[in-house]
Amino acid sequence: MSDRLLAGQTASNVSRPKGARILLAVSHDENRSLLARTLESDHDVVEVRPEEVSAEDVDLCILDPETLSRHADALEALKDDAGALHLPLLLVVPERNLSNGDVWRQLDSKFSFGVDDLIRTPVSKTELRGRLQSLLRVRQQSVSLDRQRERLDRLNRVNSVIREVNAALVGAKSRKEVEERVCTRLTNAGPYCYVRICEPRATRDALTVSTKVGDLVDPPLPETTTNGDRSQRTAAWRSFTGRETLSGGLRTEDFVEFDDDDSITAWRQWADSGGVRGFACVPIRYRDTVYGVLEVYTSETDSFDEEERSVLDELGQTIGHTTNAVESKRLLLTRGATEVELRIDDGDDPVLELAVASNVELRLEGVTGSDPSVEYYTVDGDAEALIDKAAETPGIVRSRIVRESDEGALVELVFEAESIAEALTDLGMTVDTIVADGRGASVVALLPQDGDVGTALRGLRERYDAVELRSRQQVERRPLTEEDFVTAVESELTARQRSVLKAAYLAGYFDQPRESSGKDVASSLDISSATFHQHIRAGERKLVSKLFEKVTLSGST
Repeated sequence: MSDRLLAGQTASNVSRPKGARILLAVSHDENRSLLARTLESDHDVVEVRPEEVSAEDVDLCILDPETLSRHADALEALKDDAGALHLPLLLVVPERNLSNGDVWRQLDSKFSFGVDDLIRTPVSKTELRGRLQSLLRVRQQSVSLDRQRERLDRLNRVNSVIREVNAALVGAKSRKEVEERVCTRLTNAGPYCYVRICEPRATRDALTVSTKVGDLVDPPLPETTTNGDRSQRTAAWRSFTGRETLSGGLRTEDFVEFDDDDSITAWRQWADSGGVRGFACVPIRYRDTVYGVLEVYTSETDSFDEEERSVLDELGQTIGHTTNAVESKRLLLTRGATEVELRIDDGDDPVLELAVASNVELRLEGVTGSDPSVEYYTVDGDAEALIDKAAETPGIVRSRIVRESDEGALVELVFEAESIAEALTDLGMTVDTIVADGRGASVVALLPQDGDVGTALRGLRERYDAVELRSRQQVERRPLTEEDFVTAVESELTARQRSVLKAAYLAGYFDQPRESSGKDVASSLDISSATFHQHIRAGERKLVSKLFEKVTLSGST
């Protein structure tokens, strides 16, 4: 190859092709010119020394024997740099050289990196196109396989990090601790260079950063707008309000809907300075409650495919579930709370519809499970008529009478639609009382002392036609201590019940498998089996009733 040729085009000013990027390194001027004219209509032809290109700049190399010999080291380096990607070499040889039947053996012995195919001169356009199609097909297959491997490797790394995050969430005692553990684990061990969590302001009309980990500064927001807060124009806001995971690559519109040049320039400078190549915004949610948005940024290209988004979406739900549990536990353990009295009315709510149709009053006694929610109500009225109406009420899948007495009946209702009790719980409240009748539902619920009543009300008003706040007050709560619990149980038990329970416990009656039968324990106490079981049942009921007894409110301020 002549110096005149090699001094022509450089790799730095090579434009990206519509077709393949072909390194044309043929020393014979006439052959090179003919090949260039044939190729340039469909491909991007690069005419430089092999030393002046990188493996990512070209898809195929066309050489002649002289170039192959003079630049063997550079060509071998190109093949090595291509790694798992196949970089084919097409050798242009005079027809006379092909008469030697040992040509392939000679090439293989002299050039260990390998020549992939030969084409003779004078070159036939039809033959050239056929050889190129075949070689580029193999090249494309290797590219596809490499991308699949990269996606699988990345997904495995992401899954590994998610498992670490899930393990780290165990034992978190506060919402802040949950957020810090998530952000730290994702940046320390994962493919993410910057992670932050944004939460809504009290007014829920904007997002603010609550926790962040990484070396980058916060990405710029668009210029001030007269149409709401600037954060409302970000992908994070769309993720928060739409309750969906969003992602994108290195395009301005993926992050923010900028409409001015200054903002576009600022964002591009920020992305370039931090090497940001992609992002995802993940809503942190528990059922219908969205606590905030997890934002993860990566310096890797081709990130956040459907599988990775699905994994991150599941992580967002895990964080939301943990946040809900932490907030609920905080409410149980703190002495101070905000008590709210509400009136809720909605003709489509299953409990309220049932109360109206049955002309009864329903008082919530307890809730077990979720999805479906199993709830227990005392009924002031005809319980059998209520069960008949429940079978016709949308949103209630099962119902039964648990027991009846002179004071009323206890009924079990199983919901497939969200009940008022579920809605209150999802919004971070603890239900104290719910009484539903033909006029609506009277509710008393508790939030943490620093809980956001306004946010809870907005969440309820999104669900129900009419929500009225009748009162709110700060109350002092005294959670039962272990000593309180023991004292309360012992005060309820008779001496005989306590004696029977203790004897049964020491004899291994409650073990699995049992070390002593009821008959064995009864015999040791010199009582009948029927009497033993009567005392056991009574004692167990008193024990369980104290376990699930409500925390008392000792006063208000």
